[in-house]
Amino acid sequence: MLKVYGEEYLRILWNGWADACKRFSKGDGDMGHKTRLKDIKCPTLIINGELDPITKGYHAEYLHKHIKDSKLFIWPKGKHNIHLRYPDEFNSLVEDFLHQ
Repeated sequence: MLKVYGEEYLRILWNGWADACKRFSKGDGDMGHKTRLKDIKCPTLIINGELDPITKGYHAEYLHKHIKDSKLFIWPKGKHNIHLRYPDEFNSLVEDFLHQ
């Protein structure tokens, strides 16, 4: 992860992740996301890397199944850092979605 994000940014990401885990452990184990997905009414684009070792494909599939009219894009051969590794393609995909 150091190679991908650099030490300073990785430290920020890791601290954010640790804070989220603390909040998660104090709650009901759901942080509300599963029960509230049905409440999302805005257009939603879900992007997941096909080879993402951190966020497995079933997470994206679950979100897509439970967010009405969401769009799912599985990035071929993409990992967790598709926004950094393929910035132009990623931005183009997001821009196309936003202009729909």
